[in-house]
Amino acid sequence: MHMKSALEVNRGWLSVQTRATINQYMASSSATISVIMTGFLMGWPSPALPILLADDSPVPMTKQDTSWMISLMYFGNLFSPIPCGILMERIGRKMTLIYLNIFPFLSWIIIIFSRHAYWLYLARFLAGLWLGIVYTVVPIYLGEIAEPRIRGSLSTLFAIMTYVGVLVEFAVGPYVSYNALAIISASFCIIFIVLFAWMPETPYFLIKIGDKKGARDSLYWLRGGSEQVDEELYRIENAVEMQMKNKAKVSDLYATRAARKAVIIVGVLSLLQRFSGIGAMIAYTSTTLPQIPIGGVLRVEECVIVLGAVWVISTFISSFFIDKMGRRQLLIISSIGCGIATFLAGLWFYCDQFTSINVAPIYWMPFACFIIHGFFYSIGLNPIVTTIKGEVFSASIKGVASALTTVMLALASFFLNKSYQMIADDIGMYANYWMYAIGCLIAIVFTLAYVIETKGRTLQEIQLILNGEHPDHQVSKL
Repeated sequence: MHMKSALEVNRGWLSVQTRATINQYMASSSATISVIMTGFLMGWPSPALPILLADDSPVPMTKQDTSWMISLMYFGNLFSPIPCGILMERIGRKMTLIYLNIFPFLSWIIIIFSRHAYWLYLARFLAGLWLGIVYTVVPIYLGEIAEPRIRGSLSTLFAIMTYVGVLVEFAVGPYVSYNALAIISASFCIIFIVLFAWMPETPYFLIKIGDKKGARDSLYWLRGGSEQVDEELYRIENAVEMQMKNKAKVSDLYATRAARKAVIIVGVLSLLQRFSGIGAMIAYTSTTLPQIPIGGVLRVEECVIVLGAVWVISTFISSFFIDKMGRRQLLIISSIGCGIATFLAGLWFYCDQFTSINVAPIYWMPFACFIIHGFFYSIGLNPIVTTIKGEVFSASIKGVASALTTVMLALASFFLNKSYQMIADDIGMYANYWMYAIGCLIAIVFTLAYVIETKGRTLQEIQLILNGEHPDHQVSKL
């Protein structure tokens, strides 16, 4: 069952392609409300930390306690991807998201009623389970419902919605009570179910379980009522049949050249995405920036809001370029920009802590570097890694491969968020940012040497490229 587009009533007003674009954006936008919810969970510590560390804190905590609270979300992220990957192959991408929506809801309820740090640890662990679910399922859902011509821009919704969620926490958090922020955030769990329940399951999954009629209905709606869907459905059937000859198992991750290369590309890019430093900037910006108003006007709270707005706007801008410039080119540009920004931020912190150079007149430099980093990260490393994840895995290994790469992402996030304060205390804040700069340099080299271009290719053509074949010579045989 899915929602009928209101525009279908007036078919003569719009072309089939326009209706298809609208319907695909409707389904994608509904699915990515779940991503807004992950943004809430990621962004919550920034406005919450000053409250939790205050003398009148509702949950008295030390800096060490808050470090564990932040990183435990990413620890929880380790445990859900693999069972979730199995579950989405049995009950579908859509129902997996709807049923497991209980985890973020419980997380916010615990935050509202907890009065001890250990309960907050549990809440953040549950939040991490939801992160693992969303990062495993949503890229697959978006990749399977989208046409090649707009698949990249649809996938950028994942990144945009993450930052929308973060920005809401940054913008609302400082001006409402601790409990009010949690209640507002929890309400989106209900909004997600109400809207996403009407959207279709992906035709790829429905073909896999033998529901050809359901697959055709889903594809018919997603393609705007086009009468030409049978040709695409035939291609999907053939592609799924080819990729499902053997039952999916862990050994399939390295059984073929295409599978091995896909896992390496997504796994390494996921690690490098985190090693660009974005996680620390989301969680710790409010306590990292110098506590001096920029220009005498922007306090740290406003600086954080500006940074969140930059993430949203620049990710939105990237949606116009991702299907025109290509994935590899944007990845390289993004990594260069992030590398320069984190190197300069590290240089400021080093000069401030370990030299006699007076950097007080340029106290705004870390914030400027964070803005530059946010722009370049949002046009490439963030949306494109998610896009590629939804494109390169064959139908037979999508669940287990997506789960594995999500676990890799969670490990990197847990390490970087837990070590941030430790590195700052034991070595110096500069070491964090120079480590991120090195990660960006590695991302440039890896993209040039190993990442394939997927722009404008069907999912089956991408599999042929990963296998070292020329899709123009092979696709006609499908």
